[in-house]
Amino acid sequence: MSDQETTYGQLIKNVKYYAVFQAIFVFLVIILSSVGAFFHFLLDHEISIVESWLHNNQWEILIVSKLFSLFLLNRWFKVRLYQLKSFRELVNELVSWPDPKVIVVSVFMVMSYITMGNTSFVDQNIGYWYFQIASFFCLIVFFGTEFILIAYLEDILNHKVHPSRLYLGFCYTIIFAIAFRMSVPDYYGLMPYVVLSYCSLIYLSGQSFKSWSNVVCFLVLFIAPMGSFFGLDPVWGDDFSPFRVDKKLNMPFLAVIWMISFLYYRFRDQLIISARKLLR
Repeated sequence: MSDQETTYGQLIKNVKYYAVFQAIFVFLVIILSSVGAFFHFLLDHEISIVESWLHNNQWEILIVSKLFSLFLLNRWFKVRLYQLKSFRELVNELVSWPDPKVIVVSVFMVMSYITMGNTSFVDQNIGYWYFQIASFFCLIVFFGTEFILIAYLEDILNHKVHPSRLYLGFCYTIIFAIAFRMSVPDYYGLMPYVVLSYCSLIYLSGQSFKSWSNVVCFLVLFIAPMGSFFGLDPVWGDDFSPFRVDKKLNMPFLAVIWMISFLYYRFRDQLIISARKLLR
């Protein structure tokens, strides 16, 4: 078998396990949502009450489904493999101080949204502090779980052969987008923002998708606060956030911010080196 065929086979194996994880996740979301709705109907609750319950508890359903899907896949690997790193070992191996450029990019993107997004204050949402805190941490767990799995797949499957990071990232993004769309109704038109956020995390996760510190930094400094405090929550939108970004649906606005941010991240070092050479 040629090297190209081996690499292709390894790519398919990674994509297969990731797709299975997402399929289990979507299945669990449907089951949990159906069970919750079923008991409400047994109590003769109106459809509006059922819809309100599903909406308010959507994040809890998603997180439970995501974590249980990860647990099932982890148990599957433990059954089939004699040696498998524990979560603690993987964290100790992968966690380090994030790249300072990630901090700069995250802060720049937050400030860009706040200053150029026609941000407005929503005073009636001040009392929803529980939903704001829940949104913040649920966003971190939801996206973070994805990269725990991806790091596990990289650690377990790709010892000798490493598929193309570009192809893997593209396949992961497509599968993630399909699973997300099947499990979360896009009431707020934030699907492009979610996909761009996921692509950003894929890029920041490094050559082997294991730069967890960069992923966590971007989640904590940009994705989580923008979702919980500025209405870019893909599940709740701006229903509970104290601020609202009016330009959240403007794709050119999204594209410009992302392009400037990641051009800086990609070429900052080269620009500094070139500038130093010119000054000598």
